[in-house]
Amino acid sequence: MPGSFIDISNLTGSHQPPVDQWTVLGGPEEFAAMPLTHQDQIIFLDGPSTQTVYEAFNRRDLLCGDDGWGNRPFRGGCYKTVAQHRGDADLKKWLYQRGLPFADNAFLLPAFAAKDAPAILTSWKIVVKYAPEIFSGDNIVVVGETVNWCLHYHHDGVITFACEPDWTKMGR
Repeated sequence: MPGSFIDISNLTGSHQPPVDQWTVLGGPEEFAAMPLTHQDQIIFLDGPSTQTVYEAFNRRDLLCGDDGWGNRPFRGGCYKTVAQHRGDADLKKWLYQRGLPFADNAFLLPAFAAKDAPAILTSWKIVVKYAPEIFSGDNIVVVGETVNWCLHYHHDGVITFACEPDWTKMGR
């Protein structure tokens, strides 16, 4: 399936985190400490855009075979390649070795976030750079704009990366 799973030109949000909310990138203080060049690569989507992204995500079985709680992602045979990483050791290196271009767009979708918590649109570079912060809390799904790859972080420290989807086995 070529192209984006969602038209990012129609999404709206802010380059500043919501003041009253913690995000997967830390709170407002942690965000303010980031270089401006990194802040500019992060968009906290507003409510309607977050809803649009989650609806697009839910139309596809991106976690293919999961139990609904993130305990069994990508076991349904929807991806040709599935790799797993456990713990914090060499996490950035492992993510870098997935071979994705740093400029690729990525959506960060907190799996059990509060209803009003924003989805985040950023770059793969930011995901790799801030991996320890992103992959330290609750479950999160990171998916590429083209849905050619998907990553799931389980709160027990297991990260599963899948790529090369078999579109005949995934929802539209």
